[in-house]
Amino acid sequence: MLKKGTSKSALMVALITGNVIWGGTVVHAEEPSQAFTLDPMVVTAQRTETRDLDTPATTNIITEQNIKEAGYKNVFDAIEHQVGLTSTGYGDAGQDFGFSSGRTVIRGYDRGTLVMVDGIPMNLKNYNSLDGIPIDMVQQIEVIKGAAGTLYGSEAMGGVVNIITKRPSGKTQVKVKGTVGNYYKDYGVTYSDDKFIVSASKEYSNSLKHSNAYPEGSSTDWWVGKGQKNRAAIAAKLTDEIGFNFIYQDGNITRGSNNDAKKVENKYTRYDYRYDDKRITTGLTYDGKDNGIKAMIGYNYRRTEGYDFAAATPGPVSSSADLSSYIGDIQKTWNIGKNTLISGYSLRRENYENLVAKANKAHRTSNAVYLSYNNVFSDKFSATVGLRGEIIDDPVKSERILNPQFQTLYKINDTTSWYINIGKAFQMPTVDSYYGKKAAAGTLKPEEGWTYETGIKKIFNDKSIKFAVYHMDFENKIGWSAKDPGTGEQYAINKGDFRNTGVEAEFSHRVSNKWRYTLGVGYGNPKVKDPSTKNPQWIQDDGRIDISASVFYSINKLTSGLTYKYLGDREYYSGHDIPSRNRLTWNTSYDLTKNDNITLTLNNLLDRDNYSNRYGNLDLPYNWRITYTRTF
Repeated sequence: MLKKGTSKSALMVALITGNVIWGGTVVHAEEPSQAFTLDPMVVTAQRTETRDLDTPATTNIITEQNIKEAGYKNVFDAIEHQVGLTSTGYGDAGQDFGFSSGRTVIRGYDRGTLVMVDGIPMNLKNYNSLDGIPIDMVQQIEVIKGAAGTLYGSEAMGGVVNIITKRPSGKTQVKVKGTVGNYYKDYGVTYSDDKFIVSASKEYSNSLKHSNAYPEGSSTDWWVGKGQKNRAAIAAKLTDEIGFNFIYQDGNITRGSNNDAKKVENKYTRYDYRYDDKRITTGLTYDGKDNGIKAMIGYNYRRTEGYDFAAATPGPVSSSADLSSYIGDIQKTWNIGKNTLISGYSLRRENYENLVAKANKAHRTSNAVYLSYNNVFSDKFSATVGLRGEIIDDPVKSERILNPQFQTLYKINDTTSWYINIGKAFQMPTVDSYYGKKAAAGTLKPEEGWTYETGIKKIFNDKSIKFAVYHMDFENKIGWSAKDPGTGEQYAINKGDFRNTGVEAEFSHRVSNKWRYTLGVGYGNPKVKDPSTKNPQWIQDDGRIDISASVFYSINKLTSGLTYKYLGDREYYSGHDIPSRNRLTWNTSYDLTKNDNITLTLNNLLDRDNYSNRYGNLDLPYNWRITYTRTF
């Protein structure tokens, strides 16, 4: 491995030199930049295709081209760079260690984002780890912030993310890809024709001697061993109306302590873990061309096994578990003049079985009916009223809930719209939380509450502006207790009421066929009120300042860009303020021929100790990747 300083200097010189050489050969070219639109189509927000300007919600659309130009490492990486996202991981790009899972967080509400793949909910234990989704199979990612519980049910407290995979089309081709870097490498192959896309890949990550901010952010100096992951995916076009997808991943990684700083009952304890992780997401989708019917059936599976080599009696960790869910959904759209009615039925069954304490097993079943009626009063004004009724059969306490939603859209003119979005959300405790050592069955209350939002969208002269003001008001937020002084263990509790009032603004400008940039700024005040204290006070629960920026330059065969993510004024945790996060990435992609592409990605250019969560886990230091892709 190259020394850090040497490799950084060499790659910076190579990048700058490459830009001069590549740019110099085509400096007079005036070909337009890659496909880019300020008003993309959105299918998730209202369960029907609408232009972003006509969608009464705050949205971020990440296209396949955006992913390629920015050099995002994986789906988690792509999502967390958007304004309003303060996602948490246990290392770089959503690193998982068993059920210490990376997850997408919208507007500061942890474990309150529903993530779907082609409309199939993939959350398990209220987590939405994205590690198993091959980024090369992604066509588009839609992030819908705010009220979404009416159309999508539980777990959509802060919003919804829908990962839309590629669909077979066009001529037969084979694409091979390989990546090398100082912390990471992968290789893979993808076959596609007009009926199938089949992808297989293998990924390796290097070891880290120090993976967290010790001793400032953690009492333990953690190391991470080498890891590997195997992925396979299939997307099939069975007919013009029926599609099929299958995504599989298995992998493993080790983690332990360099020191013996953990003191329990006057004894020092070390850590040495191995985690094996297997995942499946699969489903059939139906999209009727003429009858207005959409339907899907889906299945999610995750088996995570942790093994503790340092325990007095080495063996599996207590959180090792099998999780699965079965999902079905069918909806019908009626066009009544200019108005639209959508009605549907959803079924979900979630299963849990502990791999250590086999008696700890449970399942939860949800049946829901939803309606959404859009009334077009005039060419300028429309309103949507929605309602979801859901019956949740739970192993401890079943629930009957109603989630209403109200939206308006006022078209000030052809390029400007003003919307209001108000809705209720509801979320049960995780299906395994009843087996906690201190969280007795029946003590946890469901999370529920309202989101109120209004915003303006405007497009003009190759520019777009989005501005939103929101207020989140939830009860019974579930979190973790303080560590037990004797065992160091934590358990699920209701932390209290959650509030967040904030603003978000995003400006995009296509300066010319060569240049474009985007700047997003968010400010919120996420806080929780702990009812267990003698004099309950509001305590900050996540970062307040969020900045996302990017600038891209495209000319002929070359695309180069910078992306930047900043999280500031972060929460106070375990005796200290969490430091601000500054992540700067430089990605340059060059088409050597029409079939050959090489991409250089430089991550964490500022070489910051960026906390990926409040517990002191860190992103990678400065790191680089070179990717070569050949299409046959």
